[in-house]
Amino acid sequence: MASRFAAHGTLNLSLSGNILTVEGRGPWNLESLRCAAEELKPQRKLLESAPWGVLVILHGEPIYLPPAVTDLIESIIQEKQVGRTATAVLVNSCDAPGFAKLHMSDIYGKAEETFEFFDDIDDAKDWLAQQIEQASSSS
Repeated sequence: MASRFAAHGTLNLSLSGNILTVEGRGPWNLESLRCAAEELKPQRKLLESAPWGVLVILHGEPIYLPPAVTDLIESIIQEKQVGRTATAVLVNSCDAPGFAKLHMSDIYGKAEETFEFFDDIDDAKDWLAQQIEQASSSS
């Protein structure tokens, strides 16, 4: 069934080792999330064999529209069942970093995701590596 709406917002995905980077410019609707989910399918197969983390870098208007929020929460819950361990988030390039932190905290909290906000990408990657290592040693 074709969607009634065009995707808006961008989400670019890249994989480096066991860290999936999601960089995007919002706002995001359900259609943009579904496009990204299709792009993620082959990379997700590579991640499922061990604990992995997500580095999220947000730009622009930091908001997911309500249907996208529901879909994102469900996706995170499913990904946690196949090794997703933690999410590091950078919001310094958002139009409203304070709002981004509230909005993303609500989403990650509902998904029961371990997450932290960072101002520096290297600090975020270091934290993710620690979270992944801890999950690897406890499994």
